[in-house]
Amino acid sequence: MNKGMFSGWRDVFLFTLRQATGKKFRSVTIGLALVMLAAGLAVSTIMAFVQKREDGRRSPIERVYVVDNSELEVLYLEGFAERYGETFPSVSFLEAAQPVEELAVTLGEQEPESIILEIGRTSEGYLLTAVLPYGTEIGKEDAENLCEAFGSVMEQSKLLSSGISMEKLVLAMSSVQTSQLDAGEEERSLGEQLMSMLAPMAIIFFMYFMTLMYGMSVGNAVSVEKCSKLMEMMLTLTRPYGLIFGKVLAITATAIGQILLWIGTLVGGFFLGHGIAKAVIYPDYHNILLEIFSLLKGQVGSTAFTPGAMALAVFAICLSFLFYCMLAGLIASFASKAEELGQVMSFYQLAMIAGFFGSYMLPLQEKDWINTILRIVPLTSAYMLPGDILVGNVTVLEGLLLVALLMAFTAVLVVFTGRIYRDQLFYRGKSLKERLRRKEKEA
Repeated sequence: MNKGMFSGWRDVFLFTLRQATGKKFRSVTIGLALVMLAAGLAVSTIMAFVQKREDGRRSPIERVYVVDNSELEVLYLEGFAERYGETFPSVSFLEAAQPVEELAVTLGEQEPESIILEIGRTSEGYLLTAVLPYGTEIGKEDAENLCEAFGSVMEQSKLLSSGISMEKLVLAMSSVQTSQLDAGEEERSLGEQLMSMLAPMAIIFFMYFMTLMYGMSVGNAVSVEKCSKLMEMMLTLTRPYGLIFGKVLAITATAIGQILLWIGTLVGGFFLGHGIAKAVIYPDYHNILLEIFSLLKGQVGSTAFTPGAMALAVFAICLSFLFYCMLAGLIASFASKAEELGQVMSFYQLAMIAGFFGSYMLPLQEKDWINTILRIVPLTSAYMLPGDILVGNVTVLEGLLLVALLMAFTAVLVVFTGRIYRDQLFYRGKSLKERLRRKEKEA
């Protein structure tokens, strides 16, 4: 009975899957899943404790008696509440009529939550001095924070005292931002710019560590049984093409399942910690990460973070990982025995590092033709494509075309890997010409 090129690959897949998911694998996977769960819990609870502490450190100062010797025509005290109302929620400013020493004695006895702020003029400019009354409950750190914050009020007051109107003052103190647009291009918000930069970078790092962690596992799976009796039995079920494909696909599926479990427990722990933090630690807690994500999600373009884009991005991650696993299988196929594996796998590491740095560094040039080439070349496309699809750097149609191209490269790699594996398995890497010459001699 004739076998197809990939016949029997399912049997090899299931057999390799059972081998790869043994007791040690399950112990490591479950152990790290628990660590990820604890890490997710810790992130949310630590943020809640930090937020509770920061909110608890609001300044206790309630009244500030201002002794103004600055000779400024306008002292713009309203600007303090506009900028520092959250840090100093209870502060009110009063003009002091008494001398500083006398006021320090009076306030210490009657108003322990008050402070004196003296504004003086020197040859170099203006001097702010916070005077703590006798017996006050205000600490030196709170007094220093008040002086530092009041410095912005002095800047505004100096400008207003020079005769500049409020409208011109706002213009004078407003910041200047820059942007660049091509003709016909719509302006992108800050959220879109951040997400289009950070999300692909995070996915590139994620893909790099996945290929780094599991590349050697693929190499071991390909080379470990080459000279064993088990190989002879497996070849009765399938051809070398199906054998290598089943092996690599099993390792790929195992790795993806492991990573998805770890990510799921991390996210689950994060949301569980979010609920615990709000219910137990600090009722006024608000999760900064969730708020940032909601803001960015609302600002991104029409295709970014849509269900279709997310589904295609997940598929692209799986396909990209399969491509690099097949590349590891191809290079490992050149090892005629297990002792040679470490030497040949160094070439896989070079290809993997080149793809990582190419996809990470070259897009910083911000040239469209460079990005187009990087999305076509499979070594860099496998790293870049999932993130670009997710954040809308490419449209869904462009993403489908690029995914199809990467799929074609992966299919070619599967066939080529099977051929190399077959030659190494049966002919120890001899070329077709050498094999024909040997047959002629035997004849």
